[in-house]
This record gives sequence, structure tokens and C-alpha cells, in this order.
Amino acid sequence: MEPYPFHTKVRVRYDETDFQGHVYFAQYLKFFDIVAIEYMRSIDYSYAQMMEEGVDMLYVDAHVIYQSPSHFDEFLQLHCQIGKVGNTSIRFDFQIFGDEDERLVATGEITVVFTDPETWQKVPVPDRMRQAGGS
Repeated sequence: MEPYPFHTKVRVRYDETDFQGHVYFAQYLKFFDIVAIEYMRSIDYSYAQMMEEGVDMLYVDAHVIYQSPSHFDEFLQLHCQIGKVGNTSIRFDFQIFGDEDERLVATGEITVVFTDPETWQKVPVPDRMRQAGGS
């Protein structure tokens, strides 16, 4: 599997692990959120900037596929790309790899819908996000 071009690195903290010593399953969604927000910064469109333009982004669907465990103090490479662009939504695609052994740890996706933060009505995908997604 070819890694997505954009990535950031995190070190697994002790409080992100469970009794078995693995990263707790729900933590992967937090990792996805971390890399999605960093991805937005990398395209010069921070979440704060989006909100200043009167657009909010709501997570409406999320999936994680677990491939191999990760553990306390391990570095992980979090990868992200925009996978699909619709009229009012996009899908972020994710990959997580072990930093040292490059094993695939998890994959997944989150679909977001763009809304007006005052009315919660759907709005078109912002141009910067559409351009980053290649549509």
C-alpha cells in the first residue's frame, strides 16, 4: 500500500493505551482528527479560518479498520488525503503506519458535511477543500 503524501508523526502516550497494552481502539479516531486538522493547515486553510468565513465542518460518518496493534511510546506516521468530494461533503481517507517498521497499523475514513454554523444548513464545499481534493 502506497502511503498518502501528507503525513504527521505522533508518539503514543501511556493514557492512549488499554489494559492489554495496545492503543485503545477509539484513539485511532483521535489520530485521524489530528492528521485531518494538520492536513488543513498544510493547504493553508485552518479550521479557524474556515469558521471565520462562516463555514463549519461536521463529522457525520467514521470508519476504522485495524491492521496491527501499536503500543506506548511508539512513533506512528499518520497519513491523510481527501478521497472524495461531493457538493456539500468530503471524505478524508487515512492510513497509520508504524514509524520504525513501516507496518500498516490502521486505515479509515471520515465523511464531513459543511454547514452554516448559525443555521446548520448544508453549504457547498469550500473552494480550498475542493481544490485540495482535486475536484
